[in-house]
Amino acid sequence: MKTFHLKALTVVIGVALLAGCSGDDGEQGPQGPQGIQGEQGDTGAQGPAGPEGPQGPEGPQGPEGPQSAVAAYTVSITNLTHGQPLAPAAFIAHEPGFEAFAAAQPASLGVEILAEGGDPSMLMSEAADAVQFLDAATNGALLGPGATSDGVSLIVPTLDADNLRLSVASMLVDTNDAFAGMSNVDISNMTVGQTMIVSLLTWDAGTEANTETAATMPGPAASGAGGGGASAGFDAARDDLVDAVRIHAGVVTNANANDASKEGLATSVLNQSDRFDNPSAQLVVTRTR
Repeated sequence: MKTFHLKALTVVIGVALLAGCSGDDGEQGPQGPQGIQGEQGDTGAQGPAGPEGPQGPEGPQGPEGPQSAVAAYTVSITNLTHGQPLAPAAFIAHEPGFEAFAAAQPASLGVEILAEGGDPSMLMSEAADAVQFLDAATNGALLGPGATSDGVSLIVPTLDADNLRLSVASMLVDTNDAFAGMSNVDISNMTVGQTMIVSLLTWDAGTEANTETAATMPGPAASGAGGGGASAGFDAARDDLVDAVRIHAGVVTNANANDASKEGLATSVLNQSDRFDNPSAQLVVTRTR
């Protein structure tokens, strides 16, 4: 009887040891290094979430895998001015050959509407009509001095990621037709997780004379002087004699307007706080897929 009990006890202990080895945390368990799932487990190299698994970064459906059909980018803009609000920006992803705007060339209607009234929709529509167009988005809100917009997504075919361009434009609201922007920024071959920072220059659209009056600007400075609003934005008539995009010379303001020996514009509703320098904004681009 004692021998029988010893053998039974040996069997029970052996079963317990085997059960321990095949448990979730055991040496031979599903998550263990030599377990049934082993290297193909959830966290293994070839598991569903592993680096080579179907949903992993290098897997067939992952962002770097052979079945990934699109590349994704998050873009945002930061207002670097002291007192100028920025209107909603147009972010346009495209192939080489499309020009949102170009120095010394007349502004398109879309750029004119954006630069005078702060509306990016026409510029984005113009881009969408181009054969080089890939995607466009806007942050859709005014951006105060020092603020950074929420990131918005641009999605393009993966095959286009190796020859990709980005154009961006946003009106400085307390101006006649100034906008921060860059055309044809090269963001080719960015890797997933990589971030690029681009300084945005301030451009004069060359479509409206820089009178700085309450009747010709849509922003808060004009509103505070009894004008402003949508009706003071876009005007189809172009009264800027240059009629070409160029680097903006800056606002004059009404400072010293009564002193003929100094700079000053008597018609201006702007003051020192509305002045700006280059760059007036900063673009941040991150590839997320």
